[in-house]
Amino acid sequence: MTERQEMRAALESARRLITRTEIAKWAKVARPAVTNWERRYVDFPKPVPGGETEYFQLQNVLDWLDGRRVPANRLIGDELPGTTYGDRVRRELPDNAPLTAVEETSNRDNARRLRGLLTLADAVRGSAAMADYLTLLLTLNFLRVAERDRWARLHESALRTGGTKQAKDLLRRIGHAADEALRWRGVPPGLQNSLVRLTPRAVEDLTKVVRLSAGLGRETYEQFLGMYEEQVSLRSGEFLTPSTLTRLMADLVLSGATRIRRVYDPYARGGELLVATASAVSGDVDARGESPRLETLRYAAMYLAVSGTNASMEVGTATPWEVRGNRPMVKADVIVTNPPFNMASTAGERTPATWPYGEPPTGNDNFAWLQHILQSLVAGGRAAVIMPQSAGTSVNPAEQDIRRNMVNDGVVECVIALPSELFASTDVPVSVWLLRKQVSPDAPVLFIDARKRGTKLRNRRILTSDDRDAIVTTYRRLRDGQASGGEHEASDGFGVLATFADIRAHDFSLNPANYLTDGLPDGAVGDPGAVVDAFEQLAEAQERTNEVARAVGAHAAALVRGTGGTSSPLPDGWIRTTLAEVCEIQAGSSYSHLRNERRSPDGDVPLVRPRNLRDGHITDTDQEKVSAEFAALHEHYLLEVDDIVCIRSGALAPPALVRTAQKGWLPHHNLFRLRARWPEVFDPLYLLGFLSQPNALDWVRNRSASAGARSISGRSFGELPVVLPPMSVQRRVAAMLHDLDLQISLHRCMVTAATDTRALLTKGLMSGALTFDPA
Repeated sequence: MTERQEMRAALESARRLITRTEIAKWAKVARPAVTNWERRYVDFPKPVPGGETEYFQLQNVLDWLDGRRVPANRLIGDELPGTTYGDRVRRELPDNAPLTAVEETSNRDNARRLRGLLTLADAVRGSAAMADYLTLLLTLNFLRVAERDRWARLHESALRTGGTKQAKDLLRRIGHAADEALRWRGVPPGLQNSLVRLTPRAVEDLTKVVRLSAGLGRETYEQFLGMYEEQVSLRSGEFLTPSTLTRLMADLVLSGATRIRRVYDPYARGGELLVATASAVSGDVDARGESPRLETLRYAAMYLAVSGTNASMEVGTATPWEVRGNRPMVKADVIVTNPPFNMASTAGERTPATWPYGEPPTGNDNFAWLQHILQSLVAGGRAAVIMPQSAGTSVNPAEQDIRRNMVNDGVVECVIALPSELFASTDVPVSVWLLRKQVSPDAPVLFIDARKRGTKLRNRRILTSDDRDAIVTTYRRLRDGQASGGEHEASDGFGVLATFADIRAHDFSLNPANYLTDGLPDGAVGDPGAVVDAFEQLAEAQERTNEVARAVGAHAAALVRGTGGTSSPLPDGWIRTTLAEVCEIQAGSSYSHLRNERRSPDGDVPLVRPRNLRDGHITDTDQEKVSAEFAALHEHYLLEVDDIVCIRSGALAPPALVRTAQKGWLPHHNLFRLRARWPEVFDPLYLLGFLSQPNALDWVRNRSASAGARSISGRSFGELPVVLPPMSVQRRVAAMLHDLDLQISLHRCMVTAATDTRALLTKGLMSGALTFDPA
């Protein structure tokens, strides 16, 4: 074992939480003796808050016992005179440190096991909440990945468990094993209380959960944690930081940083920011986190253990800036945190504390957090902090003064305005503040406006990898330009370096929107060539519209020359059939599978949802993606060229045709995929047009069940009457419908081009920046 490994092992042991009974056992004294020490000596360590049972931090107890010698008549065995109770406890401590983490498993295998676990949810939880079942999954994943020895014993005993009563015993053993592992890491236990609320229908269901968990890797923990957040609807002070945002903050705060030894989060939530940042640091790093909420502290400690991060997690407070006895302030090279937004820790006068930039108002702790973070940084340290955007614009005199003093001192390096709806539990617009413990009087501040970035995904927006790259690249370019005297503004207006004079002119506002204009200022049109380009684009749209109008006119003339027909009986060569006779009708992948698959714009295979069907096409806007492994497991659902996609559940809309670009995409469970039963049975564009008719849509609507959202079964949909003319007629009808659709689309483009041209010219024409030729 290397010297650093020995130091780390000693540190991990010292974090452990122990009870009064364990103190007595290892010190070889009667249990009441420990209570007597507490009563007689005011310097005896104070217990750590931890629910019903009180715990003591091992290191604090050892430090105190080191000052108490064992009386000569109480020495045991080979103990020498002068031996302290601390020496005795160290000798008696059990060596049950956690073993190293297990190897990763394949994503495909994980996906299969994950589906199996979620299928068992109702059978195992019984009347308990889904959150309790997810706690079980989180606990098992933690034990399997980070506690191999405990897991091996537990897994073996689970396979021998039988009977309903033994199911409860197994749940207790799982909870106890995890609680003991948390105690070893310095975190008060309490998982067992949640697990015993579960009432498995059969012990076989519970043992199956254990067996399936045996194959899950560390990446599964984050998925379970996200599901847990959705189930319990965490409040402002508890909800988790989205993973796309944690990665952005890690990239920003670590950019250019060197010799990072400690990363700290004074409000750790689920540990997600510590995991993202510590994982991105090259080399060994110690992580430190605090949380006033015991439940999320336990999840954070397990998350860090699963990720392989050496971490010290402690019960904290909502006001860490207040002095807590003789406890020293934590110092760190890097701080990442998402403190509660706009919270008030006190309604009256604040408890005395050190405020280097001014005392925050009593009704809001935003600037108490910022100052505490700055004081917790070592010289040259850096921090990334999520703040509500109102923190940069508040007109409260105390907060304005603090902002001015922070800018005067040069501790604010950058402020990044983020898009709304990043968090599932709040729509408060937020920014990332990058702070530095480096006095640079009157230094410029970098501002980046990313409010228009992000992609909508269900009920929230997420930052894609392209979004994150754009933000980080702009930050580095402007930062490096500042250092070299080069670029001070991004060419795309995305970021700017504001001087001290600029910020003072805006009353020390730290809102990027004040320094980055949304459009052309003061009526200016920028490049005059833009005006010419706008008119040329408008003329081009008009010409293309005219060309298609001529093609539609040719179709109309052919119809006029036609002899006419009859619908009953059908013309020669026409047939009347049903949709099921000519198409295979396949519903998309089931909800039970898709609901648990991790979806994001950064996935591998696009997921086609009803909202992606527009004007006969499948769009890629607001798109979710699934992993390649998930798509491979659902290969028989994937789309092929010339398939037709129809809505089966929800608001009805016209169907769409699968083009080459959408081959291999996965349809949502609210869609039907139609595929020709044999070649040349119909022209895909003809059938698309037939199914898009108002009377065809009405037919489907009238046969849809409406218990909540409307839905039609595949069998009912297959009964839709379909009329098919000879293939030559189908193709001619399809060609005319295609040209009409194109005409509609081009008219829309022409309206858009005219609207854009008008918007471009309005400011210039009405401000005098553009004038007409006097002639």
